[in-house]
Amino acid sequence: MSTVKAHCNTCGGERNHETLYTEKTSWEHEHSGVAGNDEYTTLKCCGCDNIKLRHISNCSEYEKSEVNYFPAAIFRRNPEWFSMLWLDIDEDDFVEDLLKEIYVALQHDLSSLAAMGVRSLLEKVMISKVQDQGSFIKNISEFEKAGYVSRVQRERLEAILEVGHATIHRIFKPSKCDVITLLDITEHIIESVYLHEYKVEKLKKRVPKRKVKSSNKKT
Repeated sequence: MSTVKAHCNTCGGERNHETLYTEKTSWEHEHSGVAGNDEYTTLKCCGCDNIKLRHISNCSEYEKSEVNYFPAAIFRRNPEWFSMLWLDIDEDDFVEDLLKEIYVALQHDLSSLAAMGVRSLLEKVMISKVQDQGSFIKNISEFEKAGYVSRVQRERLEAILEVGHATIHRIFKPSKCDVITLLDITEHIIESVYLHEYKVEKLKKRVPKRKVKSSNKKT
């Protein structure tokens, strides 16, 4: 059984994989003379044992092969706290659902959809915490007043929402790097709003109380 290098979503990056099965097909257009072939290989990661399908497509009209994985290769791992998010968000289960959709959009290079998803997610978070104040500006202002974000974070939040607005209404197409920046800031806000308070409360319970020194003195 041969071993090849391939992308692993669980381990992250290129890893050694065992080749479990390979099927090759070829094709040719009779009139144009254009020909090509497809190679489908089932791979098993030598590190985590996860299994995936790799498709290598070749065409006589192109110099390079096209390589795709199923499930699609992700650009980075989800944050460590993501798997525990459902424990702490109570009724705001839309947070986990929308984050999953944003990650899938990025996984398939759908940057515009991901930017719109980030905007929608942050809007829903603000409304959930401070009610709908009638406009984005008022929602952000009330969000800051409630202590969920600092002044600096508010400015970043405004920039994120503006990117989402421009994507929807001004035919702006953010790059993948743009969306990664938006997502980095968004994940930080989500973690701060939903997880930090829970973690701090747990920490308070674990820290032993300070002993009060007795002030009784013999006279």
